[in-house]
Amino acid sequence: MSNNFRDQDTSSSVDTPRLERWLAVMLLAIVPMVAALLLPRHLVLHLAGIAALLFATGLVMLVVQERRR
Repeated sequence: MSNNFRDQDTSSSVDTPRLERWLAVMLLAIVPMVAALLLPRHLVLHLAGIAALLFATGLVMLVVQERRR
C-alpha cells in the first residue's frame, strides 16, 4: 500500500506546473523598474540597466534551456 502511494506521489509531481528559472529572472526584472518610480531621478538609468541585464539574462537562460531539449 505504501508503494502505491509513493508511485502516485511521483506521477503527480511530473504533471504539476512549476515556475521556470528563466521566467523567474525575467519577472525579477520588474522590481528595479518599479523601484525607479519610487526612488530619485538620478537612479533611474542605473535601475533600468539592472532591469535590462536581468531580462537579457532570462533570455539567455531560455535559449540554453531550449537547446538542451
